[in-house]
Amino acid sequence: MAAPVAEVPLGKLKFDLQNPRFGLSEATDEQAALAILREKADLRELVDSIGERGFERYEPLVGWLDPIDDKIVALEGNRRLAAVKILRDPEAAKALGFTNLPPAPDNIDTLPVVLVDHRDDADDYIAFKHINGPNTWDPLAKAKFATKIFFRLKEHHGHNILDTLSRRIGDSKQLVLRLLVAYQILEQATAQELIHLPADRIEKLDFSHLYTSIQSPAARAYLGLGDDPLSVDQVRPNPVPKSHVKQLEHLMDWLFGGVDIEPIIQRQGTDRPKLIKVLANAVATETLQQTRDFERAVEEAGFGDEEWMKSVTRLEVTAKRVSDGISDLNDDFPKVDLDRGISRLEATARHVRSAQVLLADRFPSKK
Repeated sequence: MAAPVAEVPLGKLKFDLQNPRFGLSEATDEQAALAILREKADLRELVDSIGERGFERYEPLVGWLDPIDDKIVALEGNRRLAAVKILRDPEAAKALGFTNLPPAPDNIDTLPVVLVDHRDDADDYIAFKHINGPNTWDPLAKAKFATKIFFRLKEHHGHNILDTLSRRIGDSKQLVLRLLVAYQILEQATAQELIHLPADRIEKLDFSHLYTSIQSPAARAYLGLGDDPLSVDQVRPNPVPKSHVKQLEHLMDWLFGGVDIEPIIQRQGTDRPKLIKVLANAVATETLQQTRDFERAVEEAGFGDEEWMKSVTRLEVTAKRVSDGISDLNDDFPKVDLDRGISRLEATARHVRSAQVLLADRFPSKK
């Protein structure tokens, strides 16, 4: 990002229609991009600030020359570009609902832009600024940006992708992987019209409900992803198999609701663990699918605090009994039973470890 700064005429600058801020929205032209930014980027305060103080030049836009139309794509700075275009075009601003605009300042006929040779050259700077930097994106925008870099790395490198991506955007590999897989799931649900919300509300849904839920083996198994840990192989279009599309539709309904239906998850800290417990219980899951009665399903899953602690105590007693009983096994204990016993103990250990992780995640301040 050490390239020189150029003053570029406003008319030669255009929005980046691949801007991660757009989330799942498709911006096909400048007006569509402006409308999305108007909805998602809180432009009013920025419009008023630039109108009063002018365009601050200490932080240039970052742009790339598009050879198709010989215009500069604003890879970084779309929000500021939108504010300037609104000030310069009162009629377009009025169509977007902006009224009582301040006068356009004198210094926006051109804007300062750092020009890069390739679109991808700005990724590291954008990641620094918007992933964990001073102007962070929402989780959906982060996931879209991470997905873009992931598939580019996969195409050009093909190995250690997650390590490289984790370093570049400054998040743990586990979080990055959850963001990537969850974004693919959300794109699949949107494309297959499994989320019963209008497009503008899909853009505002709480994406964190999805990417935190899929860290649970029960949620992954419900979607047909298996109960093994997430893997890079699952970062692909349509990760949920056709056999589990109905389950995906149910989960979208429970997490995000519908046009006239509230989501089941109202409080992530308490409702999400309950939903995961329900998904781990076949009877409770069936109840939720058939009735959408969350409290009844939670009851059937046996989620009460006292009942849960009783289950932990029973598990401890049973585990000690199993351990003590090993010394009493006959020397001619059949190998097939030994293998089966080891396999079941390993499965039980995975469930116990999963419970430990979920408990620590649920009550981080009490560890």
